[in-house]
Amino acid sequence: MSIDRERDASAKGAFYPVGLERIDESTIELTWNDGRRQLLTGRGLRDVCPCATCREKRTAPPPDPLELPILPAGHEGAMTIAAMRPVGNYAYQVTFGDGHDTGIFTFELLRSLAERA
Repeated sequence: MSIDRERDASAKGAFYPVGLERIDESTIELTWNDGRRQLLTGRGLRDVCPCATCREKRTAPPPDPLELPILPAGHEGAMTIAAMRPVGNYAYQVTFGDGHDTGIFTFELLRSLAERA
């Protein structure tokens, strides 16, 4: 795709996934309408989960460094991607291996992760 076509698509907010492939239990590949391919990991998605609970955890004060963390059962599953379902024509709902599924990942958010890489 030419730079001009990419700029036009970006200006219109017209980037949308045309392909979704599971690479392994914690990695997916999105293919965008401009041909760009993007790898997303469960860890990367969970770190930017837009749900209220995850946003609150990210803005909470840091834990006391002298306390030992208690990891909940199934913590390892938090980094795997169990499912991705379309939400309208603007987002995906991601279900993580630990059952967490309240984050709605807009195409704009997903695309911005590629821009950061």
